[in-house]
Amino acid sequence: MRPSSRRTHVLVAVLAILGSSVARGQGTPGVQRLAASDTISTQVDPVTSGVVLVSGDSVDQLRIAELMGTASTEGLMLRSTSSLTDPRRHGITPRLFTIVMPHFYYVDNSNLPFGQNDGALWAGAGANARVLGGFTVTAGPIRLVAIPEFAYSANNRLSINPVDPRFVPQPNLILGRDHFSSPWNQFPYSIDMPWRFGDSAINRIYPGQSSLTVTLGPAEFGAATENEWWGPAIRNPVVMSDNAAGFPHGFIRTSHPVNTFLGRFDARWIWGSLEESKYFDVSTDDDERSLSALAITWKRSQQSGLTLGFTRSVITSLTDGSSAYGHFFDALKNVGHPDALSTSDHTMTPGSDQLFSLFARWVLPVYGVESYIEWGRADFPISVRDMLEQPDHSRAYTAGLQWAKALGPDSKLRVQGEATNEEQSTTYRFRANGSFYTSRSVIQGFTNNGQIIGSGIGPGSSAQWIAADYYKGGWTGGLSLGRQRFNNDAYFLLPFELSFANQCAHDVSLYPGIRGGYSNSYFRFRIDYQHVNRYNTFFQNKVSCAAGGDGSDRVNRNLQVTLSTFGW
Repeated sequence: MRPSSRRTHVLVAVLAILGSSVARGQGTPGVQRLAASDTISTQVDPVTSGVVLVSGDSVDQLRIAELMGTASTEGLMLRSTSSLTDPRRHGITPRLFTIVMPHFYYVDNSNLPFGQNDGALWAGAGANARVLGGFTVTAGPIRLVAIPEFAYSANNRLSINPVDPRFVPQPNLILGRDHFSSPWNQFPYSIDMPWRFGDSAINRIYPGQSSLTVTLGPAEFGAATENEWWGPAIRNPVVMSDNAAGFPHGFIRTSHPVNTFLGRFDARWIWGSLEESKYFDVSTDDDERSLSALAITWKRSQQSGLTLGFTRSVITSLTDGSSAYGHFFDALKNVGHPDALSTSDHTMTPGSDQLFSLFARWVLPVYGVESYIEWGRADFPISVRDMLEQPDHSRAYTAGLQWAKALGPDSKLRVQGEATNEEQSTTYRFRANGSFYTSRSVIQGFTNNGQIIGSGIGPGSSAQWIAADYYKGGWTGGLSLGRQRFNNDAYFLLPFELSFANQCAHDVSLYPGIRGGYSNSYFRFRIDYQHVNRYNTFFQNKVSCAAGGDGSDRVNRNLQVTLSTFGW
């Protein structure tokens, strides 16, 4: 039902009043405020603010500001909603109570699931929506951020059957696995990654981007369910992203980069509990897993554009009834080599598994450019010699480049590009190395509630993406082109007769896109459309290399609409 015109006028009046209070409270745009993170400010936090997500448009604007030399290049490599929005980090006096205005995100997929870095949302076929909003309370060293999120998915039936017995290598799933669990990731590359989240619509409320933080000088500690984003990637970080719902965790972190005689350090340590999806298996003995993760960044000085970093994440299967919060120090322990077993070896022993990465980001504002790389491994080197001889063993990487240039007083051009590869390295010819994000010792892999907590492209996958945007005043428009090869490690385990000689059934998506938006002091509005051409969907091709077999090629029209109110 449409609202009456009277209600519409009342709503507009309320938004205008709130918006004027924001304008008076901010004084300068939020991105410019971040440029003064190490200075004393007399500004007061506005009474209303917007939702700032770790991969949202606000972070995108901040990165552009860094390239243009109008914002500090600190605090972005290890981020969460609470750290991005804490006014105390930027020398701004916080209010006791603020309202976090709603953030709306809508996705429509015509035929197949498509989407990533959307938190708790499962962007299945049909209409999908994510709504966030809440409030903050700050009293002395204590800050509460309460931003729950509502996720809805129509979760329509797919236009192709992923478990078609003509193509699935194991039509009879491992005993206890759910019908909707991934048929390609049972053994040995096991992961909790359903191809569909049941057969009905999904409505669920999550704690979302919520946290309770206590600040004591240079250190902060607390508890949260918010997402974390670690590393320089724009789309596909190797270890930690917001591709899945945030999980309950405790944390210890620096309240700001700490100066030492060795340089400036920023650090985070989190430990918490991961949730198994309802569509993985029927067992209830192993539904809980612990995660302990550590990240550190280094800069030579505040002015330096070079940031180096390290991350490590350890997950542990909890089959003995122990608490996940008793695994604080797991980020430091040796987990062995649980995935270094032949594909013919059926050993899957509960235990721990790990990922680690090294990353670097170099920002040169004088040229408006940044370059970055994150390089990770799933298997620690056996020795220094092993590292020197086969540094690429079990590796994954994301590398990218971004450039921005002012074309006038209120216009600019921005170009981006990123490439990610998490497929098995060539060392698989000599030694087993598993498949990235899957695990033999923690059979749900590096997931929370059925979605990967690292790169959203999937286990053993690769992707490339480029984009260009033009900004004029509050308007923006751009083009993008992406390619993704899905679950390629599992593809090579398909029986010969199902994979058409391992040549013609790689599951590959090509998705050109167009996007545009408008922003002002009251809201930020954006529309993205991507025309997704998916070839050999779910590896279904038994005819030829020239065309999709048995009608397995699909076209998926992906529409995304984002509305952020009173954000920076």
